[in-house]
Parts: sequence; structure tokens; C-alpha cells
Amino acid sequence: MYADGMTTASTLPPEEPIRGQMVLLPTPPPGGFTAGDLPRLIEAVDARFELLDGEVLMMAPATHWHDEVVDILKYALRQIAPRTVVIATEKGIDLGHTVPEPDVLVVSRAAVKSDSLVFQPADVHLAIEVVSPGTTTKDRTLRPAQYAGAGIKCFWRVENEDDAMVVYSFELLPEGSYAPTGVFHSRIKLDRPFPIDIEVPEVTW
Repeated sequence: MYADGMTTASTLPPEEPIRGQMVLLPTPPPGGFTAGDLPRLIEAVDARFELLDGEVLMMAPATHWHDEVVDILKYALRQIAPRTVVIATEKGIDLGHTVPEPDVLVVSRAAVKSDSLVFQPADVHLAIEVVSPGTTTKDRTLRPAQYAGAGIKCFWRVENEDDAMVVYSFELLPEGSYAPTGVFHSRIKLDRPFPIDIEVPEVTW
């Protein structure tokens, strides 16, 4: 307890209810929101969100480990990426009424503008999801199905294994599903979406 007798949040008894506050969730129009509504939605929703089937889906705060891994991958890929692509983070993919937001994307440079919020699936060459405790089902099941259905050629899922980064890579098959192409612990070496040969550094802070 503090000197004034206040109890810290970590010592609240388990029966103490979790308090909350109201968050504005815009009411979808008939047919639901689309990627074209994002500029106005960003002004209205004071939190990170995605669109799922036309409705606003709030995103849980990311862990520190998650954010460190995103920074590591963005920096590493930027060092070796060809001039024809850009390494982006936390930008949406326009699937109409659904707009997922991968942690890291490799997109065609021609599609990138200073005010880009979303990209068309045809311009996305690689989508990367870094798994957090609150996104396990989404990143392992929902995201691969969405990205494969949209025709995105390459997908990586990054897992936390004892605070070490482990990269699971996948490539799109002609029939429209992903096939695993590797599991990487210390070095990522792949031919697509462009030649990649990078060391996987320790995640430290």
C-alpha cells in the first residue's frame, strides 16, 4: 500500500470488478463500413481498430515484445529490400468490408503515397503477423485464411518462444491455400517475395 493508504492496482482483491469507460463504436451503415470509410472512422474512433465484415473491431494493446519484433523486422527487411518495394507497418489491406492490418507488409512502391492507409491485395507481396497473447487465434487461423483468399503470395507468422523470435513462413499454392516453406530460429533465408538472407537477432531492450 502507498503511504496514504491507497491500494495499488496489482493488489486489488480478485472479487473487485474491473471498471471501464465508454468507447465510441460507430454504428455501421446498411451494408457495413468499407475501406473507403477509414479516414472518417480514424477521426471518430480514438483507438486502434480494424474492419471485420463491415464492423469496427477494436484491437488490444500490443506487448513490448511484439513492438520490438516489429521494429526488428522492419529495419532488417528495409536493409535488403529491392527499390521496387516498400516495407510498411500497421497499414490495412483492402478486402472490401474487411480491412485487416498486418504488423509488417511488403508492398509495391508504386502503390505507396504519403497518405496511404490501405493497400490493394495485388500490391501486397508479404504480410507478417507477430503473435501476441490476445491475437493467437486471429494470427494462426483467421489471418492466413484472409490473406490466402485475397491472393497474397507470402505470409509470415512470428511466434514468441521463450522471448526468442521464431518465424514460420508460408507461400500461396495455386489452389489458393498456404503451404509452409520454413521455420527460422536464427537465420531467415528465402527466395520470395525477394531474396532474403538475414540473421534473426535477439529481442532485447
